[in-house]
This record gives sequence, structure tokens and C-alpha cells, in this order.
Amino acid sequence: ESPAVEIMDLLRSKGAMVAYSDPHVPNFPIMRRYRFDLDSIETTPESIAEADCVMVLTDHDAFDFEMIGQYARLIVDTRGVFKGGNNIVKA
Repeated sequence: ESPAVEIMDLLRSKGAMVAYSDPHVPNFPIMRRYRFDLDSIETTPESIAEADCVMVLTDHDAFDFEMIGQYARLIVDTRGVFKGGNNIVKA
């Protein structure tokens, strides 16, 4: 059970609509402590632009971080993949 799942649960408990993208986990698995009825979304310019905030919780080579940086309104970067910018919060 990844720390990312705890963050997703905390955000959801605060009223956030949560989605996730993970090329290695197409459907959110059933876990002992957490239940999300979610399927992984594709990271496209449209899906990124629709989000209020994008959180980078895992550094997968499959993600196009340049595209994410171009289209995201706000990025919370917990993995240090972005060098900086007005829309980036390092966490």
C-alpha cells in the first residue's frame, strides 16, 4: 500500500474528486484499508488541463512530464521531476 494511496484517501476525505494515472496499474486494486472504484486515466493534454491540480507522486518513465508541465494549472511535485515554474509546488 503506497503512500500515494494515503494521499488520495486524505484528499477524498476533504471533498476532492480524485483520479489517478498509472501505466502499471490500469484498475485500482482492492486493498485492506482503501477502496477506490477507479480506473487509471490516460495522461493527455485534455485530461491534464481538466484537472484543478496534478500531483506527481511517482516518477514513471512512461509519463511525459514536459507535456504535463505545459498543460497543468497547478502541480504538486513530490518527486522532484520539475525544475520550477509559477505553477509548481515542491513537496
